[in-house]
Amino acid sequence: MVKTRVEESLGANPADAALNPADSVAMGVPTSRVPRFLLHRRAAPFRALVHREFALLFLAFLINQVGFWVSHISLQRLMVDLSDNDPAIVGLLFFALFIPAFALAPVAGVVADRFDRRSIVLLCYAALTGIAAALAWLTISGAIAVWSMLALAFLMGCCFSFSGPANAAITANSVPEADLPSAVALQSAANNLTRVGGPMLAAPLIAGGFLGLAFALFATTAAASGTLVSRIRLSPHVVERDELGIVGRMRNGLQHARERRPALPALLTVAALSLFGVSHMALLPVYAETVLGDITTFSYIVAAQGLGAMTAAILTGYRDTTTLRAAGAQVAAYGAFLALFALTTHPLLAIAAQSVIGFFYFSVMTSLQTLIQQVVDDSRRGRVMSLFQVAWAGLIPFGGLAMGAFAAGHGVVETLLIAAAVCAGYGLALVVYDPR
Repeated sequence: MVKTRVEESLGANPADAALNPADSVAMGVPTSRVPRFLLHRRAAPFRALVHREFALLFLAFLINQVGFWVSHISLQRLMVDLSDNDPAIVGLLFFALFIPAFALAPVAGVVADRFDRRSIVLLCYAALTGIAAALAWLTISGAIAVWSMLALAFLMGCCFSFSGPANAAITANSVPEADLPSAVALQSAANNLTRVGGPMLAAPLIAGGFLGLAFALFATTAAASGTLVSRIRLSPHVVERDELGIVGRMRNGLQHARERRPALPALLTVAALSLFGVSHMALLPVYAETVLGDITTFSYIVAAQGLGAMTAAILTGYRDTTTLRAAGAQVAAYGAFLALFALTTHPLLAIAAQSVIGFFYFSVMTSLQTLIQQVVDDSRRGRVMSLFQVAWAGLIPFGGLAMGAFAAGHGVVETLLIAAAVCAGYGLALVVYDPR
């Protein structure tokens, strides 16, 4: 891609580039259609929004995530009620929701590289609409039970597994390479903005016992998101022609990640943080009730974590590069603040600690996702990003189930402290040895 005068200006003086929109085309879009503030270096995290296809995808993602987080918090609260706050069963809910990401994401990556990615996302939104509607009906009618919740959570997880690699690939296809960091950062910011707004919306619904309404809201947002995605028009991606079967294509994706360093070490870092760090979220309802003495603080803890994560996602948009060593330092900091969270009994301190935990969590994940997206070929993007999904969401069910079972026998605080120690140790090891 030939650099425009705008891009050259950004590179020459990124702190305060003085841009002339009449002289060139910025970001592949006529400058007459670009708000002037987006042509400034300080607006770098938002540049992807000038592209129509990404703007539609971003809005669809934002709307859907609002509904998801309202329903996710409501699912956890409903399971707490049905199980008498048994940490093992609450952990089982996480297992049912996220195990498809581990089992199906590699297949979903192959599907995303072989078929129309937009159609895959549309089918997943349609399925989510039906699943959420069924969950709402069962809850409102009083027919909901632990087994039916687990079954519907599993089906929901299947939808996420197939939409994840396709959605990540569409994100990369909807913007020029120069704006990929902005696109990834904006989607991460949207995810975390809804992690703030979702729990806040869920709190009055939970307090009033309107859990069925929360699930109905998710059905509505999924349908609206599907409508927006249907308006996206992308050029068909180039399908790699080969004689490999499904297993062979999955192996090919893994081999590609090995070849495009540092993709594989980055994936391993994501896996470590997910398994030993992110999985602690399965214990948050139990922690709120048993350690803080008030389960209503659960929603505020999740919202605080989302606020910190959203801040990290936006700031990551200013970075042009990242390193595994920098990611390791942040994983170590994540472990330190998780230990602080485990040891406090004061709600405000717990909320503050979770906001910092959320910051380091998404700073690592957003940076490494951008790094991986930048080094892989588009023909294999779906397969490699499916590995990212396995490493991020696919290991959470195992971590959540293990933490729930361990906490049932040894205590929530002890479990959180062990997880914190593992995260801090891994992060420090990565700082000492950067496997580039």
